[in-house]
Amino acid sequence: MGLKAGGRVSDTVGNNMDAGAESEAESTDEVSKLKQEIAEIRKELENQVTAAREYLDAAKKIQADFDNHKKRTQREREEFVKMSNERLIYELLPMLDDLERALSVSCSSEELKTGISQVHDNLVSLLKGYGLREIPSEGRFDPQYHEALSTGDGTDGDILEVYQKGYFLGPRVLRHSKVKVAKQSEEGESNVENNRN
Repeated sequence: MGLKAGGRVSDTVGNNMDAGAESEAESTDEVSKLKQEIAEIRKELENQVTAAREYLDAAKKIQADFDNHKKRTQREREEFVKMSNERLIYELLPMLDDLERALSVSCSSEELKTGISQVHDNLVSLLKGYGLREIPSEGRFDPQYHEALSTGDGTDGDILEVYQKGYFLGPRVLRHSKVKVAKQSEEGESNVENNRN
């Protein structure tokens, strides 16, 4: 019996050793696989970090290009305004010359008036060439184009008097017309209501 039991024990120990060896081999395989996966993950991470750096460099380059474009556009706009101002001033110089001549010459009031009228016409013509137009001030008050400085009696909303002309520059209002606007008086309103009754 002892042999049988001993035989079984040795079989069990042998089996346990085989199982332990197999288990150890499996663990070694798993560790190898995990090491390989870690190596692959590290490689992928390095690739991602490299790509992220490239994207960041590209974004920085685009930002720098955009900043340079903004600065260049601002400089060009300033240069354009400067050139436009130079052109306008250059074209105004003959009128300045005319006014200086008018001031230096002795002439009758009628001749002075004719000269100033000609300078005015030249100035109006020049400014029209730059897109300046007068805002019409006849008819009804429109707050988009007119500024009411005072009111008077008349048909409600009619423009009674123009204190200062307004102008468009292209499609935009450059200066509103300053006007006196008619407002129906309280007395006129009560008479209208009495007539209705």
